[in-house]
Amino acid sequence: MTALTYDPADPALKVDPWAFYQRLRDEAPVLSCTGATPEAENFYVMTRYDDIAMLLRDKNRVSAHVVDRLLQGAFLDLPAMVNSDAPVHTKLRRVTNRALGPRAVSSLPLRVQQLIDELIGEMLSKPEVEFVEEFTTELPLRLVGEMLGVPLDRKAEITRWSEAVLETASLIGGGDPDLVPGCTEDFLALVNFIDEQATGRVGCPHRGDLLSDLVSREAAGELSHDEVVAMGWSFLSAGKDTTMYLLGGGMQMLLADPLLADRLIAEPERTDNFIEEYLRFNSPTQLVLRRLKEDIELHGVVMPAGSLVDVLVGSANRDPRKFPDPDVFDIDRPNAADHLAFGAGSHFCPGTAVARMLAGLAFRALYPHLHRLSLDPERPPQMRVKPGAFGIDHMDILVSQDTPALATARL
Repeated sequence: MTALTYDPADPALKVDPWAFYQRLRDEAPVLSCTGATPEAENFYVMTRYDDIAMLLRDKNRVSAHVVDRLLQGAFLDLPAMVNSDAPVHTKLRRVTNRALGPRAVSSLPLRVQQLIDELIGEMLSKPEVEFVEEFTTELPLRLVGEMLGVPLDRKAEITRWSEAVLETASLIGGGDPDLVPGCTEDFLALVNFIDEQATGRVGCPHRGDLLSDLVSREAAGELSHDEVVAMGWSFLSAGKDTTMYLLGGGMQMLLADPLLADRLIAEPERTDNFIEEYLRFNSPTQLVLRRLKEDIELHGVVMPAGSLVDVLVGSANRDPRKFPDPDVFDIDRPNAADHLAFGAGSHFCPGTAVARMLAGLAFRALYPHLHRLSLDPERPPQMRVKPGAFGIDHMDILVSQDTPALATARL
């Protein structure tokens, strides 16, 4: 049997990583790895659920502050919540929780439903659609754009820039920059775009959006300008990507599995279970990064203080030690919501409620129209192979025009 090596940029792992994850969990649950390029640092990989859940919740020995070095010629030390520890993280988290808390989210469903109905109406009027571009990307981008208050007249650029956030993170985790050319330039373009939008609000009346709220907190001395900008691009990127891949992958399952579709049409109250099981089964976030403050020993391997760790949450979510028959998609799984797709501990994704709400409304609105939709047999769905997120990047859907559009049901 060949020796185990892990290359985070391996395209095969972007399509079907599950057998390799199983080998890692069974043979080397903590694996020492070499960076893909001389510039990249060496790192460790963790794959078992219990180990990963422990690491993500350990604030004393583990740091989320992983970016503080030269990367492709640029020095990055991002003042973002995802790359910070207490007390900075505590401050940023408090602001984010207010922006995305229950009161703020409670006002969103009506507008979200309007956006969904508009997009479904546009989709049903055409003989075929590319679902990723016309629905799964468009829906979260419109919502997050409205929440932030940023113009979407440059949607193609904003979409590319937001993807660059994930691609840049993959480089930090040991990936090959040749697979994501231009990603740091695109990432910096996103930073500059949000900087321009924030600067344009200074001294102006509040516009009733999240970016205006952040700028007002800067004026009050609560946030620095760099923190305002970082929170802006974080909202835009994180708010789009997970939901985009959840909606695309979930739709592919519904169209490929008529029995699953029929059950959810008959039992729409199972939609939340469907969403949680999808997030467990095909987590859009396959890995997160952490840096160790102290030596940690697991399974006979000592990871020294300062080590970078690739935490494979996608593997944890398929660990049979936690989820029996993990490679079976089961919407009746009692512990599906224990998945780590949204992280854990103090860095648990603050936008989780918005993502779940948006996906739930979207799937319920799509159920009445599934009989008119089918995957194009000549052009099967394509998985994302670039580093970053995990999921479907392109999916052509045929739309039958024989049946009049049904009124969107509220299931």
